[in-house]
Amino acid sequence: MQNTPEGDVYGASSVANALRTLVYLGGRDAVRVTDVSEHLGVARSTAHRLLSTLRGHGFVEQVPDGRQYRLGPVLLGLAHGRAVVESRRRIGTRELVRLARPHLERLRDAAAETTNLLQLDGPDAVFLDGVEGPQPLRVAPRTGDRLPAYSTAGGKAQLAELPGETVRMIYPAGLDHLTSATLPDLAALERDLAECRQRGYALNIDESVPDVHGIGVGVYDREGACVVAVTVSAPSTRMGAERAARFAPLLRETAAAIEAEL
Repeated sequence: MQNTPEGDVYGASSVANALRTLVYLGGRDAVRVTDVSEHLGVARSTAHRLLSTLRGHGFVEQVPDGRQYRLGPVLLGLAHGRAVVESRRRIGTRELVRLARPHLERLRDAAAETTNLLQLDGPDAVFLDGVEGPQPLRVAPRTGDRLPAYSTAGGKAQLAELPGETVRMIYPAGLDHLTSATLPDLAALERDLAECRQRGYALNIDESVPDVHGIGVGVYDREGACVVAVTVSAPSTRMGAERAARFAPLLRETAAAIEAEL
C-alpha cells in the first residue's frame, strides 16, 4: 500500500493520484477498481475510496453494471465547453453574426416574427443579433442584452447539450425568478432540458418577460459543438406552445444553413 509522505499536510499525493486516475480513465472506455489499484500501486480499498470520491463530485460515474467506472458528466461537460471555446476562437463573434444575419432575415420573413441569435456565456445567454418582425405588435430584438440562459429558448437549447452535473455547477445557488413562469428550481430545469432534447427544440413561455414566447434550436459547428442558437419570438397572443412547434422546421432549416457556412 502506498503511504502518504510525511509532512504532506495538503494531501498532494491524494491529489496526484486523483489526477493520474482521471488521465488513466481518459484513455479507456471503462476500468475496474483493481485496474486503478494496479495502475497507482495502491491498495484496492484506497482505489475504491478514490473512485467513490471522484464519483461523488461527478468526475467519474459507474457503468450500469456497477463494477466499472468511466469519465463522468463534469469532465464531459468541460470537454464540450473546450470544443465550444475552440470553435469561438476559429470563428469570431463578429464573423458569426455576419454569417448568420442573412439567415436570420430569411427566417424573419418566413415566420413573420422577430428572430434572434443567442450565445451561451456562463450562466447567461447573450443576444448577439436580432431582426425585428413585421407585425404592428411585435417583440423587439434585444441585441447586446443578457439573460439567465434557463429563462430563454436559445439559452435552454444550448444548456440541453450539457450534462446535468455541469448545469447544476453553472447554477450552484439555484435559479432566480424573472417572472411567475420562470422555472422554479434545478429539478424543473433538468426536466425541461430533457424535454428539449426529446423534441429537438426549446421553449420559453413567459419565462423571461410576461406575454412573450419563444422557440429556439441549437447551431452546431463542424466538430458537433453547439456554438449558438437561433430563435423566433412573438407576443403570447400569436404564439403558444402549439404554434411555436410549427416554427421548428423553419428554425432547423435556418440552423442547418448557418452550419453549412461554419
